[in-house]
Amino acid sequence: MNTQIITKEKTQIDLTNELMSFTLKAGSVLCALIGIWGVACIVAALTNVGPLKMVRGYITAITGL
Repeated sequence: MNTQIITKEKTQIDLTNELMSFTLKAGSVLCALIGIWGVACIVAALTNVGPLKMVRGYITAITGL
């Protein structure tokens, strides 16, 4: 005959710690997506207009000439 033993344990969950952990992970994923999007945009611009026109456009944007 098998006897079932019921144990009651209380588990303490720190809600603040869990929320901070989730927020950090979600923020990291969003930062990675923004970085990937930025690289994709630069690569698209390089293939579309070429590196020389991109440098010229950057200098024009900075100096206003």
